Amino acid sequence: MEWNLYLNPVDFSKFEKPLWSQKKYLLSDLLKKNEEKLFPGKTDIVIIGVGEDRNAIKKGSYESPDAIRKYLYGLNRISSSFKIRDLGNIKAGNSVSDTYFALREVCRELIKRGITIVLLGGSQDLTTGVYMAFEKDPFRLVTIDPMLDLSREEKIINSDNYLNGILNRKNKCNSATILGYQNYFTDRKELEYASSVNIHMRRLGQLRDDMHESEPFFRNADMVGFDLNAIRHAEAPGQYFQSPNGLYPEEACQMIHYAGMSNEVKVAGFFNLIPELDPTDLSSKLMAQIVWHFLEGFYMRIPEDPDVSTFGFTEYDVSLDDIDFILCFYKSDKTGRWWMKTATSGKGKDLFIPCSQKDYDQSCRNEIPDRLIRAVRG
Repeated sequence: MEWNLYLNPVDFSKFEKPLWSQKKYLLSDLLKKNEEKLFPGKTDIVIIGVGEDRNAIKKGSYESPDAIRKYLYGLNRISSSFKIRDLGNIKAGNSVSDTYFALREVCRELIKRGITIVLLGGSQDLTTGVYMAFEKDPFRLVTIDPMLDLSREEKIINSDNYLNGILNRKNKCNSATILGYQNYFTDRKELEYASSVNIHMRRLGQLRDDMHESEPFFRNADMVGFDLNAIRHAEAPGQYFQSPNGLYPEEACQMIHYAGMSNEVKVAGFFNLIPELDPTDLSSKLMAQIVWHFLEGFYMRIPEDPDVSTFGFTEYDVSLDDIDFILCFYKSDKTGRWWMKTATSGKGKDLFIPCSQKDYDQSCRNEIPDRLIRAVRG
């Protein structure tokens, strides 16, 4: 691919290094070094900015890619051997559709090469361009968002209804999960519709009960989207939602770290930062740290899948009264992650479902785990 047709390169010289930093250990220095020696197609993970917000509910996020870079580049490089590059910013098209097309082409090529993408938005409707890159493959989406972006009254795609177009093509979108939504921003009809199309939802309060329970949701995701509006406004003023409730920064970093560790996530998008609402750059600093936690999680990935080999797993079998087969659980001896195995109806193939120890404990009480019910429905 001729990358310069779609991307403008990064000008590293305009990003100053923080005074407190140890200069040679910064991510910016590693990125500059890798730009000279690593061909774009030979990296493990790339950063791409998309300064597009023409379909946003609130304009201003077009400035966010470089606002995030300003503070991301001043953070630790994670490892001197990290094969990461910043490919620059997608060139804005004459129309939003043109930008979606460019994003689709770049993402499609990188995914085909097995390269993970960190996308610095821009508004969240850019998920549409990413989704198009999976047009021939099943697509599994997890978003961290304070509301369900399913406003069906609006026909034109925007940052608050982009899920409509994705979910209307059920043959491609295998599943969608919304984490951290707040019920007082969500109409009952939206919840009923979401349930009817098998969207999995986890309220903010449910997440807070045990943040580790969010980890299995990311394990089979193809794309993870993070909306800055999911953070409490006091912690991230550079957003239009301005809710007093939301995730705390450390909770967001923890969840995105789980996303980075997932061996299936191919694209992670970070959206809806509006720098002009962020006079102290607090939100830009926070978004940079959230992105950094995804990068660290990615670097710490450990490939393991009991569907491929059960070596290195401990098996636990549970018999439930209400189902006519043995439910098998597998716990990784290395990472402590759990899966459950069940027969897939009519397909003659076992289905491995990412889960947690709580699902195992629930089945030991002769209760059918919720994750199993959702997986069978999906």
